[in-house]
Amino acid sequence: MCRMVRDNLQRTVVQSQKQNHAAETQSQSQPAGQPAESQEPTERQLDLLHWHKLNFKEEPETWQQPLTGAEADCLPTHLRPFTSEAEYKLVKNTYQQLQHSGYYWGPMMMEEAHEILTRATLGTFLIRDSGQPDVFFTLSYQSDDGPTSVRVHLNNLLFSLHGSQRTFTSLFDLLTYYTGSSCKLTVPYRKQRPERLKQMCRRALVRTGGAETISSLPRLSTQIKDYVHAYPYSI
Repeated sequence: MCRMVRDNLQRTVVQSQKQNHAAETQSQSQPAGQPAESQEPTERQLDLLHWHKLNFKEEPETWQQPLTGAEADCLPTHLRPFTSEAEYKLVKNTYQQLQHSGYYWGPMMMEEAHEILTRATLGTFLIRDSGQPDVFFTLSYQSDDGPTSVRVHLNNLLFSLHGSQRTFTSLFDLLTYYTGSSCKLTVPYRKQRPERLKQMCRRALVRTGGAETISSLPRLSTQIKDYVHAYPYSI
C-alpha cells in the first residue's frame, strides 16, 4: 500500500513539473487580460497525496510525522497540517466514526455530490472531503434552491458551518442539531441503499437507550458493544 502511494506520489510530482512548465510556456503566450485557469488541486491529486505531504516548520513530534501504512488509511485525503495533537486525534476519531455512518463519501467532487442529491428529497445530506486544502469536510444537502455545499470548519477543536457562529464539540453534534425539527437537514444519503439491518438496529439501540448505557446492558456480547461504540449516534 505505502509503496503504491509513493509510486503515485512520484508520478504526481513528475506530472506536476511538466504541467508547471507547460503553464509557464502558455502564460508567456497568453493575451493580456485573459484570466488564468484555477490552480486549486483536484480531488484526484488530493487523494494521491493522502496526507503524506504534511509540512511543519517546528521540529516534528510523533503526531506530526508523515503517515504510512494502516495509519494513513485512518484519515481523510487532505493537505492541511494539524495544528496540535488534540486536533489530530479529533479528526482521526471523527473520520473513523464517519466510516461507520454510511453517509460519508470521502473524496468526492462537488458536481458529483450535487448530481446525486438532485434526485433526493428536500433536506437529504451527505458528508464528503472538502476540495479546499484548508478544510477537512464539506456538508452537501438538498435545499429549497437545489443541491448546496457548505464547508465544515474546525477551529480550536470546535466544528461549525461556514457563515455560522454556532460551534459544536463534534461533527455529529453539529449534524444532530441541524437535523432537528427547526432545521433544514432531514435524512442522510447513504452509500448502501437499502441499508444493512444491523446498522439500522444499532441506531435504534442508541436512540432508545443512549450510547452511554451500552456497556452496562446485560446479555450483550463484547462484539456487539464494540460495534455500537464504533458509531454511537442515532443519525
